[in-house]
Amino acid sequence: MFLAVCSRSLLLRRTAAALVLGLFALSPLLAQEPAPAGAPQAPAPLLVNEHHPLPGLATGGAPTSPEGFQALAAAGYRTFVDLRSDAEVTPEIQAAAEAAGLVYRRIPLTGDKDLDLGTARELAAVLDERAKEPVAIACASGNRVGALLAVKAFWLDGLPPEQALALGRQAGLTRLEPSVRSLLGLPPASESHR
Repeated sequence: MFLAVCSRSLLLRRTAAALVLGLFALSPLLAQEPAPAGAPQAPAPLLVNEHHPLPGLATGGAPTSPEGFQALAAAGYRTFVDLRSDAEVTPEIQAAAEAAGLVYRRIPLTGDKDLDLGTARELAAVLDERAKEPVAIACASGNRVGALLAVKAFWLDGLPPEQALALGRQAGLTRLEPSVRSLLGLPPASESHR
């Protein structure tokens, strides 16, 4: 009898230990609570490399289909500013944006040679005109958008150079940063860390 009680006690301990180990192994899965039904999901990006450097402003690469423009309009954007060059834009792009209900504006920017006061003023005029509406500004990747926003912020909005550069980076500035740094009167990146 003593052996039967000991065997049973040992069996209960092993079973309890197995249950505890099993629950411990499952604990990461149990800790993840499912999202309640109807809970909002994080929205899918509307633009390639999408950024939101300022309230009501989305920046990045342009949509590649009519459905992309429809998604922008459905998300509440009312104006689409296209910075791509003439060679990058087809008539169908403007038609798709307008068919989605977006106001379509073009400010062709092929590279650093077009980063000038004139293009900065064109962007400022569109943003001032559409100030009460969400605006999406795009090029192929967001790089030109960030560059133009940075020089506009410095030349027209009076932001200090470092803050204008930071805004440009937040909007997608990458490869054009050396040119933007020069236009803002900042030293090249390698010299700024000395």
